[in-house]
Amino acid sequence: RAAKGEAEYSWSREKRDAGNKMDKRLSKMDAKLEGAEPVMSKKEVKKEKQKAKKEKKALRAIAEKSLDVANWTGALLDGGERFSGKVEESLEDKLTKQTVGLVSYDEMKQKREELEIQQNNAKRKAEEDAEKEEGEKKKKKAKKEKQAKSMLSFG
Repeated sequence: RAAKGEAEYSWSREKRDAGNKMDKRLSKMDAKLEGAEPVMSKKEVKKEKQKAKKEKKALRAIAEKSLDVANWTGALLDGGERFSGKVEESLEDKLTKQTVGLVSYDEMKQKREELEIQQNNAKRKAEEDAEKEEGEKKKKKAKKEKQAKSMLSFG
Protein backbone atom coordinates (compact mmCIF):
# COMPACT_ATOMS: atom_id res chain seq x y z
CA ARG A 1 0.00 0.00 0.00
CA ALA A 2 2.84 2.37 0.62
CA ALA A 3 3.94 2.11 -3.00
CA LYS A 4 0.41 2.53 -4.16
CA GLY A 5 -0.01 5.60 -1.94
CA GLU A 6 3.18 7.09 -3.24
CA ALA A 7 2.07 6.54 -6.83
CA GLU A 8 -1.27 8.18 -6.16
CA TYR A 9 0.47 11.03 -4.39
CA SER A 10 2.92 11.59 -7.25
CA TRP A 11 0.12 11.34 -9.81
CA SER A 12 -2.04 13.86 -7.92
CA ARG A 13 1.00 16.11 -7.49
CA GLU A 14 1.72 16.00 -11.22
CA LYS A 15 -1.91 16.73 -11.93
CA ARG A 16 -1.87 19.64 -9.49
CA ASP A 17 1.40 21.00 -10.96
CA ALA A 18 0.01 20.73 -14.47
CA GLY A 19 -3.10 22.59 -13.32
CA ASN A 20 -0.94 25.27 -11.72
CA LYS A 21 1.08 25.65 -14.92
CA MET A 22 -2.11 25.95 -16.92
CA ASP A 23 -3.47 28.52 -14.46
CA LYS A 24 -0.26 30.54 -14.78
CA ARG A 25 -0.47 30.44 -18.57
CA LEU A 26 -4.11 31.47 -18.50
CA SER A 27 -3.42 34.33 -16.08
CA LYS A 28 -0.58 35.57 -18.32
CA MET A 29 -2.86 35.44 -21.35
CA ASP A 30 -5.60 37.29 -19.47
CA ALA A 31 -3.12 39.97 -18.41
CA LYS A 32 -2.02 40.43 -22.02
CA LEU A 33 -5.59 40.65 -23.22
CA GLU A 34 -6.63 43.15 -20.56
CA GLY A 35 -4.06 45.71 -21.69
CA ALA A 36 -4.43 44.95 -25.37
CA GLU A 37 -6.41 47.03 -27.78
CA PRO A 38 -9.39 45.54 -29.57
CA VAL A 39 -8.58 43.41 -32.60
CA MET A 40 -8.81 45.30 -35.90
CA SER A 41 -9.71 43.98 -39.30
CA LYS A 42 -7.16 43.81 -42.11
CA LYS A 43 -8.66 46.88 -43.77
CA GLU A 44 -8.41 48.90 -40.57
CA VAL A 45 -4.80 47.84 -40.08
CA LYS A 46 -4.02 48.82 -43.68
CA LYS A 47 -5.66 52.23 -43.20
CA GLU A 48 -3.71 52.82 -40.00
CA LYS A 49 -0.45 51.92 -41.75
CA GLN A 50 -1.22 54.32 -44.60
CA LYS A 51 -2.09 57.04 -42.11
CA ALA A 52 1.19 56.49 -40.26
CA LYS A 53 3.06 56.59 -43.57
CA LYS A 54 1.47 59.94 -44.50
CA GLU A 55 2.33 61.38 -41.09
CA LYS A 56 5.95 60.29 -41.49
CA LYS A 57 6.12 61.93 -44.93
CA ALA A 58 4.67 65.14 -43.55
CA LEU A 59 7.18 65.15 -40.70
CA ARG A 60 10.03 64.54 -43.13
CA ALA A 61 8.88 67.43 -45.31
CA ILE A 62 8.74 69.73 -42.29
CA ALA A 63 12.19 68.59 -41.16
CA GLU A 64 13.68 69.10 -44.62
CA LYS A 65 12.12 72.53 -44.85
CA SER A 66 13.49 73.54 -41.45
CA LEU A 67 16.97 72.32 -42.39
CA ASP A 68 16.97 74.09 -45.76
CA VAL A 69 19.64 76.80 -45.83
CA ALA A 70 17.59 79.10 -48.06
CA ASN A 71 14.75 78.96 -45.56
CA TRP A 72 17.10 79.89 -42.72
CA THR A 73 18.60 82.86 -44.54
CA GLY A 74 15.15 84.07 -45.57
CA ALA A 75 14.00 83.84 -41.97
CA LEU A 76 17.05 85.77 -40.80
CA LEU A 77 16.52 88.51 -43.37
CA ASP A 78 12.84 88.83 -42.47
CA GLY A 79 13.51 88.46 -38.74
CA GLY A 80 12.93 92.16 -37.95
CA GLU A 81 9.49 92.07 -39.54
CA ARG A 82 8.45 89.17 -37.39
CA PHE A 83 8.70 91.07 -34.12
CA SER A 84 7.69 94.56 -35.12
CA GLY A 85 4.51 95.82 -36.67
CA LYS A 86 4.69 96.75 -40.31
CA VAL A 87 5.42 100.43 -40.40
CA GLU A 88 4.66 102.36 -43.54
CA GLU A 89 7.72 103.83 -45.15
CA SER A 90 7.92 107.55 -45.09
CA LEU A 91 8.42 109.61 -48.20
CA GLU A 92 12.05 110.26 -47.27
CA ASP A 93 12.77 106.54 -46.80
CA LYS A 94 11.33 105.72 -50.20
CA LEU A 95 13.27 108.57 -51.78
CA THR A 96 16.57 107.43 -50.30
CA LYS A 97 15.99 103.85 -51.48
CA GLN A 98 15.20 104.95 -55.03
CA THR A 99 18.08 107.37 -55.43
CA VAL A 100 21.46 105.72 -55.67
CA GLY A 101 24.72 107.47 -56.42
CA LEU A 102 25.09 111.05 -57.60
CA VAL A 103 21.80 112.59 -58.67
CA SER A 104 21.16 116.12 -59.85
CA TYR A 105 18.81 118.41 -57.95
CA ASP A 106 16.25 118.32 -60.77
CA GLU A 107 16.18 114.51 -60.83
CA MET A 108 15.83 114.42 -57.05
CA LYS A 109 13.00 116.95 -57.17
CA GLN A 110 11.23 115.00 -59.93
CA LYS A 111 11.47 111.72 -57.99
CA ARG A 112 10.16 113.42 -54.86
CA GLU A 113 7.16 114.77 -56.78
CA GLU A 114 6.45 111.34 -58.29
CA LEU A 115 6.59 109.73 -54.87
CA GLU A 116 4.31 112.42 -53.40
CA ILE A 117 1.78 111.81 -56.19
CA GLN A 118 1.92 108.05 -55.61
CA GLN A 119 1.49 108.54 -51.88
CA ASN A 120 -1.45 110.91 -52.34
CA ASN A 121 -3.12 108.50 -54.78
CA ALA A 122 -2.68 105.63 -52.32
CA LYS A 123 -4.17 107.71 -49.47
CA ARG A 124 -7.10 108.79 -51.63
CA LYS A 125 -7.78 105.22 -52.69
CA ALA A 126 -7.63 104.01 -49.07
CA GLU A 127 -10.08 106.74 -48.01
CA GLU A 128 -12.47 105.83 -50.85
CA ASP A 129 -12.31 102.15 -49.89
CA ALA A 130 -12.98 103.04 -46.25
CA GLU A 131 -15.98 105.17 -47.28
CA LYS A 132 -17.37 102.36 -49.44
CA GLU A 133 -16.98 99.89 -46.59
CA GLU A 134 -18.66 102.30 -44.20
CA GLY A 135 -21.54 102.84 -46.65
CA GLU A 136 -22.00 99.09 -47.07
CA LYS A 137 -22.04 98.63 -43.30
CA LYS A 138 -24.68 101.32 -42.92
CA LYS A 139 -26.81 99.69 -45.63
CA LYS A 140 -26.56 96.31 -43.96
CA LYS A 141 -27.42 97.79 -40.58
CA ALA A 142 -30.43 99.64 -42.01
CA LYS A 143 -31.58 96.46 -43.74
CA LYS A 144 -31.34 94.48 -40.50
CA GLU A 145 -33.24 97.15 -38.59
CA LYS A 146 -35.94 97.22 -41.26
CA GLN A 147 -36.20 93.46 -41.21
CA ALA A 148 -36.40 93.44 -37.39
CA LYS A 149 -39.22 96.03 -37.48
CA SER A 150 -41.19 94.04 -40.03
CA MET A 151 -41.18 90.92 -37.86
CA LEU A 152 -44.36 90.25 -35.91
CA SER A 153 -44.30 90.42 -32.17
CA PHE A 154 -46.93 88.75 -30.03
CA GLY A 155 -46.07 90.20 -26.70
